[in-house]
Amino acid sequence: MSVKTVNITFSKLGNIKLNLLEVNGELEMLSAGYFLQRYDSGSKPNTIKKDTQAIQHFYRFCIKSGINIHRLISSQSPFSMGQIESYSVFCSIDVKTGEQIGHKHYEQRMRISWAFIKWLWLFYQNRTKNELDKLKAAKMQFSGMEAGFNLYLKAPFKTDKIDKQGLSPELRNKFFNIINPLPENDLNPWKSDKIKWRNYALLLTMVLGGNRKGESLLLKLNHFSLSGRRKYFEILKSGDIDYPRSEAPSVKTLGREVELIDIMADVFEHYISVWRKKFSNADKSMYMFLSARDGQPLSVQTPNAILNELIKKHPEYEGHLSPHRLRNTFHDVLNDALNVQNIGESSLSRKLNKAPIQEYAGGWKRGSEQTHRYPKGSIQREVAQVHQIIQQKILSPTDYANSKRQEEIDEMDAEFQAWANR
Repeated sequence: MSVKTVNITFSKLGNIKLNLLEVNGELEMLSAGYFLQRYDSGSKPNTIKKDTQAIQHFYRFCIKSGINIHRLISSQSPFSMGQIESYSVFCSIDVKTGEQIGHKHYEQRMRISWAFIKWLWLFYQNRTKNELDKLKAAKMQFSGMEAGFNLYLKAPFKTDKIDKQGLSPELRNKFFNIINPLPENDLNPWKSDKIKWRNYALLLTMVLGGNRKGESLLLKLNHFSLSGRRKYFEILKSGDIDYPRSEAPSVKTLGREVELIDIMADVFEHYISVWRKKFSNADKSMYMFLSARDGQPLSVQTPNAILNELIKKHPEYEGHLSPHRLRNTFHDVLNDALNVQNIGESSLSRKLNKAPIQEYAGGWKRGSEQTHRYPKGSIQREVAQVHQIIQQKILSPTDYANSKRQEEIDEMDAEFQAWANR
């Protein structure tokens, strides 16, 4: 048996597209009823899509375990503690890689699955309203199952947070050469000039602005201030977003303003005034980055697809490049720059001086641990330099002493020159 997700258009609901489950090539009707009820209760299509993916995982477990979910629940028979424990383990694994997933992803799977089971249980329980004994028995069975799920929801497995690194300096430098939109650039993987310029401007917001992909997709023309003494674009933290796609991007961090030097402001100005106009219906949309297919703002999958095209032409980026890796790359560069700015400061002073800047640049709350996790590549390179100094000092003490003596002579010479020039 196969379980997959499909997009279904509901013409009587304003052509809204909902992501539903399909089992063995047929729409799974009970779960479809659940998702429609969720939509009717105010859930957004992209929220329902996440629910569908979690319940797809639940159906895969039932098929793998030989559990007929509808027969089990319709007979008001609960999942046993052993089955719940097995499902907990199944929820902790990535289907594609077999690796352990993050605890938040685990919690999401368990929580959404349990909400669906409760809905399904009550759907069948309503049929026993007129049979008091069966109703009492069903409620007792439900209580035991609920206790089991609550146990694994409250005490999920813990995983170490994986800190993804930005691009290495070598890959980073080549990346900027690749995305250069000039016609003579043979490294660029995209075909038309307008796509090259759109992708160039989009990717710059991530790698030099530190944006999440959702923040970049939600940028509008009026978020850019490209004239006058101060040039910048603004990321707004908003609630409900009227985005003309079935799945809307989100802004997960605090709002902020990203300062632009003249050259970068000129890139955005050139894209807006020359290339953006070439997209169909460009004059009918305020969004910065548009699709060449329909002139609507880009889907949430498009930034990943853009980078996948780059990886096909430059396979050395395989496993090292994604929209979020570009954000990591930005924080690597920021950390390097702040270290230079605070050179000579103690470790504590450097940390205290850097934190407010890193927090604002990342859109994080004060005291966020993300300031240590995101620039991992930069931190590792700092450690590598210290390793080299230690090894040089231990294994070649004479060379090290000579180099330190030369540093002291150079410093004394610089101080003398500064005094002489006063």
